[in-house]
Amino acid sequence: MTNALKRFSVGTLLAVTAVVGVMPAAPVHAEEAETTESVDMWCQLQELSSTSLPTTIVCRENPAGEFTDYTVDIPVGTDFGTFPGNTTSMDDWITGDTLHIIGSQNLNTGVVTSELIVNSSMNPLNYRGLNGWITAIDESASTVTVQWEGVEHVVNVTDNTHMVVPPINPAALSDFEINDRVRIRIIKDSDVENEARIIVALRRGPHIYLKARTRGFAAELTDIDDNGDGTGSLTVTLLKNEHLRTGDVNNLIGVEGDEITVTYDTNTRIVRRFNGETTVDEFVEGDLLFVVGRYNDDGTVSARLVKDNNIWRLGVARRGGEVTDIDTSSNTITVDPVEGDETTAEVSEIVVSYSDDTEFHKDGEVVTEDDIAEGDVIHVRGTMHLSEGGTLTIDSVIAIGIETDEE
Repeated sequence: MTNALKRFSVGTLLAVTAVVGVMPAAPVHAEEAETTESVDMWCQLQELSSTSLPTTIVCRENPAGEFTDYTVDIPVGTDFGTFPGNTTSMDDWITGDTLHIIGSQNLNTGVVTSELIVNSSMNPLNYRGLNGWITAIDESASTVTVQWEGVEHVVNVTDNTHMVVPPINPAALSDFEINDRVRIRIIKDSDVENEARIIVALRRGPHIYLKARTRGFAAELTDIDDNGDGTGSLTVTLLKNEHLRTGDVNNLIGVEGDEITVTYDTNTRIVRRFNGETTVDEFVEGDLLFVVGRYNDDGTVSARLVKDNNIWRLGVARRGGEVTDIDTSSNTITVDPVEGDETTAEVSEIVVSYSDDTEFHKDGEVVTEDDIAEGDVIHVRGTMHLSEGGTLTIDSVIAIGIETDEE
């Protein structure tokens, strides 16, 4: 039993919340050395992409009042259900379901990674799922026939049945068509045989009704078009993404090598690697980005989050390395990185650009740039940017500490 499973109580396992509304919506990526915290939340499913793992969903916390939408990465190995008979198969999930998610949230990106998910709207004691294609509709008898794996299932529609043919919600039986791909939830132990609690149309021919538009993906930045008012666009090339599979009808973003346009505005969260908000001004073509965005009908992606993995702010002073050159006329210091420092493991050279506001410290005293000599080892606190060639540039430098033998 995993740690996530152990954290559930018997009362939690037996809780059932029936949610039948389908609401409009507002994955991902393993992070290195970023701050995370445990998550234990109840939320309403807004977007469901592929049901093959790994996948991404959007889940809304507190949908009845002020709410927050979370992008939830569901990796291979996630546990579904915690007691005998509860398989909680994602094939049976429907938008609007209530989910109980245990996992962790990356505090820099806001992305939640699941360890365990229980679909409380799909309690196996009360419901069973049925997926398939409509082969017959009888409005006078209030029945719909659904075929799945060669077997015909006659489903009864009653006053208890909620039907959705997006954007029609609630829909009527007459809104469905032969050959519609549907997902149905059947009430167990009902006095009416195969009584449907909810019927949702997923697809009609090539048209997908419930498109999962929000995805997280990795990409390389190729061009920046900034409007100077907090809005603009980024042209990016998609890198290999396990969530963006070729042939997946729910993959609206693209596959490795595709070039797409990512738009951003004042509501987009833009961050550095290893915590810290930033702006597009710090981006450089060739940077590796992690984007969480929503696909638009015009083919662009509206970014909710853009993280530049090539830049990061140091929260504390770091041991930069040995000074090899000082140019006080241009306020730059060239440094060879110290071996064994994980922060500079991929760095061939460090260039520190300081300003008149930068503080210099040595032996606990405030000193000046003139107190730095070649061969000194320095600590630098500032904003770092790693180029493709291995040059680490540190600017917006707050402080530089000069190491002495006593340190």
